[in-house]
Amino acid sequence: MSKEESFGTVLKASKWERLNIQVCWENPVKEDAPYRLIVRSAAEETWQRYSKIMFEGWGKCEKDTPGIHIRIADEGAHTKALGRFLDQRPDGMVLNFTFKKWSKSCQATREFCVYAVAAHEFGHALGFTHEQNRDDAPPECHKDAQGTDGDYKVTKYDPQSIMNYCNPIWNGDGKLSDLDRDALQTFYGKPG
Repeated sequence: MSKEESFGTVLKASKWERLNIQVCWENPVKEDAPYRLIVRSAAEETWQRYSKIMFEGWGKCEKDTPGIHIRIADEGAHTKALGRFLDQRPDGMVLNFTFKKWSKSCQATREFCVYAVAAHEFGHALGFTHEQNRDDAPPECHKDAQGTDGDYKVTKYDPQSIMNYCNPIWNGDGKLSDLDRDALQTFYGKPG
């Protein structure tokens, strides 16, 4: 059994086969360009920085554009699948830039919220599940369980994970924890 198989909060079947992953926008408008740049920075400064993954493209989606398709909408941010199961999926990832209807507290800190939420959602786009769903999470964290459960424990339970709703720091402050980086590198390799 490999190290990858013995530990994770990932869905192993969702691992991308390729390390260069296209990203595109389904409904970009000129006014949201600064927020699209924030999302790109969040993906590149977290998951890309600490692995061999390269997010590429970042233009407008065409019907046959491979990779992660992002729709911008004032609703709860989410992904409709994990990892490679997002490939070419319409509305595969939904991100919010205005927070008028969802997470209204983010209106005062829009740039931070866009960054932190995008960093979390890109974890799902790489196949990572919610840390609080794990069977070894503290019982009080199970009330926050949501989404697909992982089938491999890449690291021990991580209370500081960006993927953990039970983290006392919301969305890990938009940063990967040490164990997030370990899990990422086990799954996708170290940068360089």
